[in-house]
Amino acid sequence: MSMETEKGLREKSLENEPKFESREGGEGEKDPELQAAASLERADYLVKEVKNNKQQMQNILLHIGQVTQAIRQLRQQLQLSDDGSHSSSVKQDHDRVTELKEQIRGYQDELLKMRGDLIREEMEQLKEGVGVGMSSGELEKLAEKNVDEMISEVLGE
Repeated sequence: MSMETEKGLREKSLENEPKFESREGGEGEKDPELQAAASLERADYLVKEVKNNKQQMQNILLHIGQVTQAIRQLRQQLQLSDDGSHSSSVKQDHDRVTELKEQIRGYQDELLKMRGDLIREEMEQLKEGVGVGMSSGELEKLAEKNVDEMISEVLGE
């Protein structure tokens, strides 16, 4: 994938990134249902972004390996010494991988910071669904389990 194409995809991704704004009620209080929906939407978005960035990183690393191998083969065919230097596209790919790693870390940190809110929102959803009739302690344990599983999946644990 060329750097121009990748840059274009990144720009489109930023344009399509959902805006997470909270709407306030008439008295300046935030609607809890809106907050819950926004938190869950943001968590879902972060999970998808982490997965997408990890896939991009894998593709870039695969590309780096292919380019490096092609350079070695060309040097060998041309009987040039392999000085270990890489083309500028490989350097750009390494830079992009570093950038993606930082972005993934940021998303993971944000999810960890949202853990408490996500547990509360998960409890609310469970109350209305499968958790009808459960004690609040049971609801909290189930909500913590669900949120921790999601976070573990994103963190790659």
